[in-house]
Amino acid sequence: MSNGRPFALPEDVGLKRKRPRDYLYRAASAHIVAHERGGSAERHAKEMFDDPVTPIVLRAASSTATTGSPSWAGALAEQVVDDSIMAVASVSAAAGLISRGMKIDFGRRASIRVPGRILDASDAGTWVGENKPIVVRSQRMTSGPTLTPHKLCVITSYTYEMTEQSAIEAVSRALIQESTALALDKALFGTQADDGVTPGGILAGVAPITGVAGGGMNALEGDIKALVAALVAAGAGREPVIVTNPMQATTIKLVAGPKFDIPVLESNSIAAGTAIMVEPSSFVSAFGATPEFETGNAPAFHYEDTAPADPLMGGVPVRSLFQTDSIALRMTLKAAWGMRAAHVAVITGATW
Repeated sequence: MSNGRPFALPEDVGLKRKRPRDYLYRAASAHIVAHERGGSAERHAKEMFDDPVTPIVLRAASSTATTGSPSWAGALAEQVVDDSIMAVASVSAAAGLISRGMKIDFGRRASIRVPGRILDASDAGTWVGENKPIVVRSQRMTSGPTLTPHKLCVITSYTYEMTEQSAIEAVSRALIQESTALALDKALFGTQADDGVTPGGILAGVAPITGVAGGGMNALEGDIKALVAALVAAGAGREPVIVTNPMQATTIKLVAGPKFDIPVLESNSIAAGTAIMVEPSSFVSAFGATPEFETGNAPAFHYEDTAPADPLMGGVPVRSLFQTDSIALRMTLKAAWGMRAAHVAVITGATW
């Protein structure tokens, strides 16, 4: 290269021309086309897209040594994953909360211990007179959550005709984003404890508050006050967000008016009549530096969202990828989250 470097850095190839997540979805579509037509995914990425960054991201996503050694490649991979999560924020309340909270990269760590939060004025600084000793305080910390990687997997399938379309990048992007959004919301806002497979929901162990009866503005005001009071009692409430069903989210927007300044995130995964308030600064999440992609056309799939089973053990409906001339793309990403403090409250049975 003219700059004397043996490889292109992001600034050399115009990384800023596109969002980092764009290169992730381009890499995914290159995997699909390479499986159908043969050859390497890197070669097809070069042919399909007029940029030298996508092959870099593609290799980084499949080689830990590549992303771990050059600092620029590791930083690029982190940008790609972070921006990909941000991309689904419009359809995922979980992604919206993740973008507002503390984010950590798993890297090669088996687990990450995150210190908890104690918000107490007695731990703050003190006023000191001239020539007087300054009080030394020890910052109190709770044990906090231990983030252990959980596998977030998305499998999407494509027909041969779809891979031949110029829109394969857009199609794969939409399918991966929508599937990721559904999986994130269902798990993150659930009440389940961590079972080693699915991360624990932020509502695990949280006692719900009964909504104010009667409906209308009075019920809305009463419920929001109750949520804020619960956070304040736990030492939070500074910059909370509300997460609720689209029906309740619409009611807040219509009734509260434009001056209502608490962000409202909506999700179909939250039951109607349920409203969650959480302090984002007390929420922490961790993701692997790079997602892994794998393609195949030999297996038979059980097309069932709720309780998928082994097709050989009687799961129906079953579809053969080979017989239908289709390709499957599997994305695997390490993910985990937790609350650094119990700064979350929930209302059930809302009448507004």
